[in-house]
Order: sequence, then structure tokens, then C-alpha cells
Amino acid sequence: MRLYAPLYEGDSILRSDAALGEPAVKVFRSPAPARNFVRSSIQVKAANETALDIHAIEQIARRQRNAEIARMLKALFTAVGDWFERNENFERDNFFAASGNLADLEQRQRHFERTGRAHY
Repeated sequence: MRLYAPLYEGDSILRSDAALGEPAVKVFRSPAPARNFVRSSIQVKAANETALDIHAIEQIARRQRNAEIARMLKALFTAVGDWFERNENFERDNFFAASGNLADLEQRQRHFERTGRAHY
């Protein structure tokens, strides 16, 4: 026969408050030791003030997320616009730099002012 150690306090006949050698009937009828409950020292009014308002927190998070997304989209559109403008300026500068002399440069400037295109 094997004997196993009890896993939990109430698993054995003997309890921590029972003395060895007492009858089993007295051990089973003895009340379990009282547990000390932790009680809050926060007043009821203060407890209501410290309660989390989940709905308000979610609304604030949504507003902050929307503001951040709007800021990121604005930065993205600005970057794309700047990229197109740099590309346009690059083509225009190359168009003017391809002129062979001053007369060709003036002709290219007039063409660009009339048509807005950086090629013939």
C-alpha cells in the first residue's frame, strides 16, 4: 500500500489546527481556521472616482489614431507632390541644359513659356 502526501490542506484527516491523537470525529467537526479577508481602505466616493471609463479611453484613442493617420497621409501627399515637382524640374533643367548656344537657350525658353513642355 502506498501513502501519498496530501496536495491541499483539506485533503487529509489531520489539519493544521488539529492535535495529533485526537479522535477523527472531533477533527472533522472542528471549524476550519478563519481566513483574514483583505478589505479596501478606499472610501466609496474615492473608489467611484478612480474607476476606469473604458468608453472615454476608447474615444480618446480613436481621436488620437485618426489625427496621427491624417498627419501621416498629409506627409505622404506632400512627399509625393515634392517628388513630382523635383522630377518636373529635373526634366526642365535637362531641356534647358541641352541647348548648344544662347540663341538655342532663348528659343527653348520661349517654347517652354508657350507650351509648358520640356521637349520639342
